[in-house]
Amino acid sequence: MARRKNEGEGISLFPFMSILVCLIGSLTLMIAIQLGGQVSSEQSQEDLERYQKYTEVKALLEHDQAELESLKKLLAAAEKAREDVRLAAEEAAALEKRQKAELERVGAAGQEKLLAESARLRRRLAELEGEAPKLQKTVEELQKEIQRRKAGPEEAVVQVRPGGSGLDIVPTFVECAATSVVIHEGKEPQRIRSADLNKEGGDFRKLLDRVAGTPKGQIIFLVRPDGVGTYNLARDVARTHYGPNGYCKTGKLPIPTQGKIDLSIFRR
Repeated sequence: MARRKNEGEGISLFPFMSILVCLIGSLTLMIAIQLGGQVSSEQSQEDLERYQKYTEVKALLEHDQAELESLKKLLAAAEKAREDVRLAAEEAAALEKRQKAELERVGAAGQEKLLAESARLRRRLAELEGEAPKLQKTVEELQKEIQRRKAGPEEAVVQVRPGGSGLDIVPTFVECAATSVVIHEGKEPQRIRSADLNKEGGDFRKLLDRVAGTPKGQIIFLVRPDGVGTYNLARDVARTHYGPNGYCKTGKLPIPTQGKIDLSIFRR
């Protein structure tokens, strides 16, 4: 009898734990699928067009860099030609000096041959001297072109246009740069350091309260290539700040270049 009692006391929890693990795994998969669909839905045709423009500008820059290297080679060749002219002039002067000494040494018999050689050298020197101004002009033009290309191409103006859900909101644009944000509101943009974004009573928190109290108001973060860290900080502050008008709605728009931002469409 004691033996049967001991056998009945052991209860296995294995089926229950297996069901619990499967349930957690299913919930995790469902959350991952939902988040993946949300991220995919954020991609718009406008983002793809901006990325295509960025690729075209990058290809143009690489093409200009190749042309710059070619111009540098041409400049080196022109410098070498100018140096050759200078050496030829020095050689002609030395030969003329030696010629006079040789004429005095050989007398009348060898003078005719030396005079012919002297005439040839003088003609060649005249040709080289005629080429020198052209070479100098070429060198100056190449130097100007190299300086222009070193400055690099001007960044294209990035024009922000309404699209999708952005047609039914009142946007306030906040540009996210490497160490600060720029609020594009009013006549003059306002710059705020990243370190002051979460400052109690600071300008950024005041902006969040003002936009939250505006019907259909929303902050649109314009994220520069070097401003991802600043955007993450500003977004976290906006998500955690609960002001008198509640939370402020936000959105984001990537800016693939460092060009000037054009918001004229929203100011009409």
